[in-house]
Amino acid sequence: MAQKNMTIETLAEMINERFKATATKEDVKALEDRVTTRLDRIETLLMEEQKRKIKSLKTRMKKLEDGLAV
Repeated sequence: MAQKNMTIETLAEMINERFKATATKEDVKALEDRVTTRLDRIETLLMEEQKRKIKSLKTRMKKLEDGLAV
């Protein structure tokens, strides 16, 4: 099998081509911002659901207390 000789310049060009497809700091920051926004929305929805469940449990407990007090 013939071995291809590679020059430093050729190797540098190959590495440079691969770095062109690498994300920039701005790309990473934008992605981080989008992820943070989505996680904040998820957290808000979960907290609202938890508050709703607690309110429902309090209502049910009150009914049980009132029923047992009779």
